Amino acid sequence: MKILLGHKIGMTQLWDDNGKLVAATVIKAEPNKVVKEKDRTLLAVAVAGRTNKPQAYLAKLVGSKAGTWLKSVNNLETDSDQVDVSQFTKGDVVAVSGVTKGKGFAGTIKRHNFRRGPVSHGSHNIRQPGSIGAQRPQRVPKGQKMAGRMGGVNFTSRGNKVLEVNVDENILVVSGAVPGPNRSKVVIKTI
Repeated sequence: MKILLGHKIGMTQLWDDNGKLVAATVIKAEPNKVVKEKDRTLLAVAVAGRTNKPQAYLAKLVGSKAGTWLKSVNNLETDSDQVDVSQFTKGDVVAVSGVTKGKGFAGTIKRHNFRRGPVSHGSHNIRQPGSIGAQRPQRVPKGQKMAGRMGGVNFTSRGNKVLEVNVDENILVVSGAVPGPNRSKVVIKTI
């Protein structure tokens, strides 16, 4: 399995070999350092921004000046001390994991695709959730679809194809959208 830690830069469009315009996401993936611990393998990459004390300690362990993002990895197909975008080739099918954009507090229509109630003749049930359960067990059942915080969850986009690999600038271009806002952390791995 090939795996790499990177940051989403943004989206663009590319023409594929068949002459179709394809949506694409640009990911910057600096070379990841492979750190061997007692019983596991870790990938480490420097991240921009403020560095707290735990990140500074990890950065010192892996020999980096900036803050460090560590990810535990199983079945890594390399014996070298670092991995980069050159391990991927055009046409590879990858899965990209990240944290989706947070959308804040959302009602049931936006969050769970509920339908509106009738608007005419004095109905007050226009964007209300409706009934939330039966008379028994006299409590709200677990997992009941209601209004609440939307987004900001881990998500994996599967089936993205590698469209371009730029080894000089450490850039990987994959087809389709990947989770998260621009500059967010993403994990790219082959399926």
